[in-house]
Amino acid sequence: MSNEQISHTDKIAWMALWCAKNKVTLDLEGECGFGRECVGITTDGGYPDYEWYDETTYERADQNGDVWTPPDAYHKHTCVAVLGRGEAAEAQLYDWLKWFDDHGFVVEKGVQPIDPRLGMIAVMLGKHMYKRLVRKPIEALTALKETP
Repeated sequence: MSNEQISHTDKIAWMALWCAKNKVTLDLEGECGFGRECVGITTDGGYPDYEWYDETTYERADQNGDVWTPPDAYHKHTCVAVLGRGEAAEAQLYDWLKWFDDHGFVVEKGVQPIDPRLGMIAVMLGKHMYKRLVRKPIEALTALKETP
């Protein structure tokens, strides 16, 4: 994805700054699925989604459009995690976060309604909270850049 000649150390530094700006954690020793090693970004105990669906209709609910994913992106859930560890996986994560940054995505967190039939189980599983990457409209991004 990226043709830039940037050192691995500089990629890690850029990702750490991007994470601080977006109030998430850079996790270079994570696990997703059933103990699969990965690198990614986390917040509130999980990896943010880049796509999400209406739980009653199963229709895609986000307005993010097509999201580029690196070759080793975790494939069983649309979250920001790259399978593997080390420099190769970290380089893919860097390319992915750069893509999100270049395309105006921000991390958004909040409370969402849950299926009342699930009761406390939904809360214990964290289903009452969401964490996701959201593509901001061009107008909002322009206003952010113009703010002193």
